[in-house]
Amino acid sequence: TASLPTNIHPDAGRESGFVSLIKLSAVRSEMDQGDYVAPKFLEDAFCCPHCNAFSHQSWPSVYYSVSSGGFLELDDLAISICARCERFSYWIKGRLIFPQQITAPLPHGDMPKSVLEYYNEAREVSVSSPRAAAALLRIAAKKLCEDLGEDESNLNQAIGNLNKKGLPETVIMSLDTVRIVGNEGGAHEGQIDLTGKDNEEIVNRLFWLINFIVQKTITEPAKIEETFFSLPEDKKKGVAIRDDKR
Repeated sequence: TASLPTNIHPDAGRESGFVSLIKLSAVRSEMDQGDYVAPKFLEDAFCCPHCNAFSHQSWPSVYYSVSSGGFLELDDLAISICARCERFSYWIKGRLIFPQQITAPLPHGDMPKSVLEYYNEAREVSVSSPRAAAALLRIAAKKLCEDLGEDESNLNQAIGNLNKKGLPETVIMSLDTVRIVGNEGGAHEGQIDLTGKDNEEIVNRLFWLINFIVQKTITEPAKIEETFFSLPEDKKKGVAIRDDKR
């Protein structure tokens, strides 16, 4: 196996012809779950695979020194440099090869344990088998529906029932998206393709949707209830009396 070249052309930091390492003054070290941006070839910014911070990435041209003197440019190898931690990530033919890591978003902190089990299993296989990850996320969506009070065995029907109960339209759309991609991704030719070059990005969107559903159906209602019930008792009684008159 050929080793990675260690020589970078000394002019690699020049702005003209080479991408300079730009220091951003405001780099977010902590990202909300919904703000996770997976590493993507030649993108200007994403969550660094080393430090996990959302940061600017520079892409210097890579040269290899030859014994006869001078440098030869490598077309298939690329290097991204994180503005936050200044560490290198290596790419070959547009694919991240080092560091090898899971690019799917981490689970939401309020995710129920029954959902978390399938979510984490999906993360573990998301790079090697996006189709398997999509199928596991479909099960995670089913477990979420159960947590929301719908134990209907048919996921499509369960989502329909939640729609009738008044769940936000964006939550219903998210559930349906995970259901449909989990059902059909890669299985029906000409429909949803999880075997192409964008499969990892597509599946990562499903992880984001599961986190979004948790945020909207569990986290936000809990925060609102906590805030409301912290109000003075007489104020809460006034609201109850008002509503009883309706």
